[in-house]
Amino acid sequence: MYRDNNSGGGYGDAPREMHKVTCADCGKETEVPFKPDGSRPVYCRDCYQKHRPPKRY
Repeated sequence: MYRDNNSGGGYGDAPREMHKVTCADCGKETEVPFKPDGSRPVYCRDCYQKHRPPKRY
């Protein structure tokens, strides 16, 4: 069926809970859609792009 809100994700109509974090690289405050457990660094969008492994085609 077609949905009017076209939100995608498939997790129902509830908005995603965002969590405020500090980027491990630049120190900028940002929000992520998951609750970090402290075992891995969390990056802002810009720094994540720098740390992301290159795409393999």
